[in-house]
Amino acid sequence: MSKLSAPEQLDLFIADIVDAAPKGELHTMEYPIFAISTRPDTKPYRFDNPKTGAWMEIIPSSKGRATIHDKDILLYCFGQLAEASNRGRPLSRKVQMVAYDFLKQTNRGTGGREYKAITDALVRLRGTTFNTNVKDGGGLSQKGSIFGLIDYGQAVTDEKGRLSHVEIVISEHLFAALSNNQILTYNPEYFMLSTGYERRLYELCRKHCGNQESWEIGFENLHNKFGVRSSLREFRRNIKALVEKQSIPDYQIYLLDKKSSGTIEKLQVRRKNKIN
Repeated sequence: MSKLSAPEQLDLFIADIVDAAPKGELHTMEYPIFAISTRPDTKPYRFDNPKTGAWMEIIPSSKGRATIHDKDILLYCFGQLAEASNRGRPLSRKVQMVAYDFLKQTNRGTGGREYKAITDALVRLRGTTFNTNVKDGGGLSQKGSIFGLIDYGQAVTDEKGRLSHVEIVISEHLFAALSNNQILTYNPEYFMLSTGYERRLYELCRKHCGNQESWEIGFENLHNKFGVRSSLREFRRNIKALVEKQSIPDYQIYLLDKKSSGTIEKLQVRRKNKIN
């Protein structure tokens, strides 16, 4: 049994809904909270939005910043909680999920490596801290507020030492998104996206384009929202590869060039079909 901190005395919510769709919290979709690289990122990262004045400092632990693949745990839990709310079931920040069910529904393998990855993800989710002037309701405060993603994590093994189920306590900051209706449904095909670039682009398209016919964003702004440390030139090259691949569920993506220079200026997103 691996414990990450002392548990809070809360009622236990059992995540046992088979057909629950994954859900994302709006702040974790808007801001580059999660690292999109699978390499450990132990350096603090700061995001600034010069237009709105919003800022966020992401402070990793010694184990690294939580990754966008680690985020699958939160997407799974929010999906379970939202569907339970629709069915009139009581909710709790303390969630128990069967490890096998999580791996299957997030399109992962079920070998020893995948089970160990769950525990590693819990460590990064628990260890990553944020300081921001963004309020729960979306406004800005004069002072920063500090919060985490989960307050507690526990990987429970059976008598043979195999990971059986996981318990987490979602932070109050994120859990508030349920009552404030600050969540959006993800296409389950999201879990089939293998790279961090694909996943980050999908959630930006989902939040900003949604059910609109189209959405455009300048490349410097897009680069900032991705939260990557690579140069703008390398970033353009990576996004260009995604445009050629066209792997983003629900959306078609296009590049818009400056007519005078031919330099990529904007990304245009067009919705394929109406999203539920």
